Amino acid sequence: MPIRAEFRHYYNTGWRRLRLERLAAAGYRCANCRRGHPLLNLAHLSHDPTSRMELVVLCPSCHAKNDTRQRVAMTRRTRAARRGQLWLSEELRWAPYPAWAWPGGLQQPALFDKPDVLQVPVSVCFEFLDPIAQRFDTIP
Repeated sequence: MPIRAEFRHYYNTGWRRLRLERLAAAGYRCANCRRGHPLLNLAHLSHDPTSRMELVVLCPSCHAKNDTRQRVAMTRRTRAARRGQLWLSEELRWAPYPAWAWPGGLQQPALFDKPDVLQVPVSVCFEFLDPIAQRFDTIP
C-alpha cells in the first residue's frame, strides 16, 4: 500500500537508515513467522507514523495481517462518512486515528483505566448473587 501524501515526510533518509538497522538487528527475518523474505517491512504496531517506539520487522503477509483491523476500521468510517452517519461522540469518530491527528479539544477516553480499589461494596455483590444461589439450592 503506498504511503499517503501527508505522511511522506516521515519516511526520509533517516527512516531508511533506521529500517536497515532494524532489519540487520532482526537477522533479516520476520519477527512473527521467523522466515526470511526479500521484501521485509518495518511496521508500526501503533499505526502511528510519528512513533518510532513500536516498530517491528514483518514480512508482507504478516504486515497485512497486522494491519487488517486498522484497515477495516478506517474503511468502515470512510463508508459511514459518505453515507452521512453521525457518531455518538467526536472521540468515537476519531478513535482509529493517532491522538496527535485529533482536532483540538478532544482527548482520548480512559477506557482501560483500572481503579485501584473495587468501587462496589462486597455486600452489594452478595445481595445480587443471593437470589441466584437460592434458585440453584431448590433444584432436586
